[in-house]
Amino acid sequence: MTIYSYIRVMRGILIFLFFSTSFVLYAQDFDEAISPQAQAASAMRNKRYREAEDLYRQLLQKNPESMTYKHLLSHSLLGQVRFQESDSVLRTAYQQDSMHPGTYWYWGLLAERQDQYVRAYVFFRKYIDRSKRFAEFNQSAWLHAGSSYRRKMHQEGIYTIEWADMIYCYENYLQSQPADPMIPALKDFLDIARTKQPQHKEKLVWDEQ
Repeated sequence: MTIYSYIRVMRGILIFLFFSTSFVLYAQDFDEAISPQAQAASAMRNKRYREAEDLYRQLLQKNPESMTYKHLLSHSLLGQVRFQESDSVLRTAYQQDSMHPGTYWYWGLLAERQDQYVRAYVFFRKYIDRSKRFAEFNQSAWLHAGSSYRRKMHQEGIYTIEWADMIYCYENYLQSQPADPMIPALKDFLDIARTKQPQHKEKLVWDEQ
């Protein structure tokens, strides 16, 4: 290799190292520019729940009165199957504002995850009731409430009033979200479920088979 060839090779290596280093520094600057809220949301979407927990705890240290961060912290704990800690955070939020609908939403998710069917139904219905003071709310609460009794029907059975509540919740969801792709299947379920109303003190146990 001549001296000139050696110089050209070394120049190419230096240029490559320069641009590689610049790209890494740019990527680091870009990551640092993303807000902690966005980083936490990304961590939750990608199921990096411990990372999200750390970020929400940091955000709460800066804003300890934030109901939003309390709710999201409880959700990150729920993702880690740390049910008691998630509940503890929600109790703190409840003590701060017992009328805030978000607390009932996340309590509903917590109960749902633990197969506590009646508690899940009650919490989602409370979320709906508390949300009446707002112009909009998460309509999927109707779906969650109805599905709580649907799962109870599969595992334990439901009485007439629970059957009626299940139908009512699903009908409200149909009306509020007509464009949902799952609506046809839900309508099919309701058509059959209406023919299976339990009588008096009977309990409907139906696995939909």
